[in-house]
Amino acid sequence: PQMYAQMYGTLPVVHETGGLKDSVKGLWDDSHIEEATGFLFGGGFNDGSMKHALYTALDTFHNRKQVFTKMQSNAMKMSFYWPTAMDEY
Repeated sequence: PQMYAQMYGTLPVVHETGGLKDSVKGLWDDSHIEEATGFLFGGGFNDGSMKHALYTALDTFHNRKQVFTKMQSNAMKMSFYWPTAMDEY
């Protein structure tokens, strides 16, 4: 689902685990804007870390439109072509 979301410019908010952390590049700080494609949260699956990621996503959408638009562009340029992905593993 996160791959389809990114393909259409819908930035996912996902738990940093397994394939999710491989397919979604998080916006940890401004040094990651050029590759960020969504919002990740780690530190165990708890409401505090998830709320923080959601608030970051909302803040970026409402107050940092240029960053949000750049992230959408990054996400839509991602390639999840399976033969390429298999070669990476």
